[in-house]
Amino acid sequence: MLKKYLSDIAFMQVLNLLVKPVWILVIDRAVQNTLTQEIYGNYFALFNFSLMFFIILDLGLNGYNTTEISRDTNKIVSFAGNIIGLKILLMILYLIAAFGVGSLLGYNRLEFNLLLILCILQIITSFNQYLRSIVSSLQKFKWDGVFMVLDRVVIISICSVLIWGGISDWELTINRFVYAQLMGVSLVTILLVVFLRKQLSKISISFQFQRIVPILKKSWPFALLIMLMGLYNYMDSVMLKLIIGDEEAGVYALGYRLFYALLMFAQIFSGVLLPFFSKNINDVNVVRQVSNYTSKLLLLIGFSVIFYSYSYGMDIMQLLYPDKATAASSNAFVILMFGFIGSVLVLVYGTLLTAALELKYLNMAAFATLVINLVLNVKLIPQYGASGAAIATLVSQLIFGGVCFMISFQKFNFKLKWVDIFNQLGGVMMLLIIIIYSKQYFDNVLVHSVLIAVVVLLVAYLFKLFNVKHLNR
Repeated sequence: MLKKYLSDIAFMQVLNLLVKPVWILVIDRAVQNTLTQEIYGNYFALFNFSLMFFIILDLGLNGYNTTEISRDTNKIVSFAGNIIGLKILLMILYLIAAFGVGSLLGYNRLEFNLLLILCILQIITSFNQYLRSIVSSLQKFKWDGVFMVLDRVVIISICSVLIWGGISDWELTINRFVYAQLMGVSLVTILLVVFLRKQLSKISISFQFQRIVPILKKSWPFALLIMLMGLYNYMDSVMLKLIIGDEEAGVYALGYRLFYALLMFAQIFSGVLLPFFSKNINDVNVVRQVSNYTSKLLLLIGFSVIFYSYSYGMDIMQLLYPDKATAASSNAFVILMFGFIGSVLVLVYGTLLTAALELKYLNMAAFATLVINLVLNVKLIPQYGASGAAIATLVSQLIFGGVCFMISFQKFNFKLKWVDIFNQLGGVMMLLIIIIYSKQYFDNVLVHSVLIAVVVLLVAYLFKLFNVKHLNR
């Protein structure tokens, strides 16, 4: 069982590493470099604005669907018709909410035009994610991995033509960039329907409230959690746009894209962990082993990338954005990267608690985190701009991640061995010394990077990541 988990994770990460870096470091970076800071900053803020209301489209249905179907796949038919009918109704409510709040914020006609396309993108993405939740609930993680990256392959192909095709009247614009995303997500959604045709062939879409309300009563804790986490994750760029303006949101977006790239790598584990934990939640030994191994692996990757970003932050920004890199964007980038430690704890232990249906404490912690995030953004953005928003995100991730870990520690009676703690702290100190403090002794970045790679492998040994005897089970 554990062998299949690591095998599926490895397959998904290979696909992810083949496609996502091209999307983030080549295509999205080229879009940011081609368009002005104001235009991309406006898009980035509106995109995150559309995400803030995504909870209306989901209402916790995907999380509830995953946990329930992972335990009993026979529920697919009885759930699907009701959930799809509900999602259609929620689509209308989502558009009303997004445009209503947009009107209150004073968005102009051009902003509303772009927002409409982005809202349609989120609607189709919602259906896409729901269908993928069925695939992962069936434990078909490799297929889920294929569908996870396929839309990016389509988008990369279209955007490559727009950016470098040299076709008359087909140059890159922000609207065409969004349309490319829309086409990619739509195609994958259609393919998902075809893939799940056997499971979906017998469903009957229902709009009857007596059948929908019982699902909502069970899914609302998932919905509340997603809403609270979504707000404290996405309000930063929206508040930057409102308080300072589009250009500062664009500065923040430069560093956030790189942080998001690392976060997407880790979120693949979360996407597999929720159905895996849900299916095996009563096997405490399996839960402990998988959560412990996954958190150590992600923390090792996280600390390595964080320290490297601290040492070479400005160099990385200048390499990726030669015409737009500034000290402000570099500072925001480095601060955001440190928040990844909290993100790891959320992705592993927050997912574990969700699978265990411990949503009461998660929601209380998420609400407290949202309040802290809001206060910090209001206080820090006027004074520090993009760096202030990054600090708010860093603090929020660490607080919520720490709470998730502590609750999991108590519920599942995790055991901490002092020898392991000593080895892991020693490993982190080795990374800190080699990556940050030894940089001054290296004139050649490549030589320094090779030494870092060797030390990372050594630290992986201290973290016992090569100890895979349990794979024989």
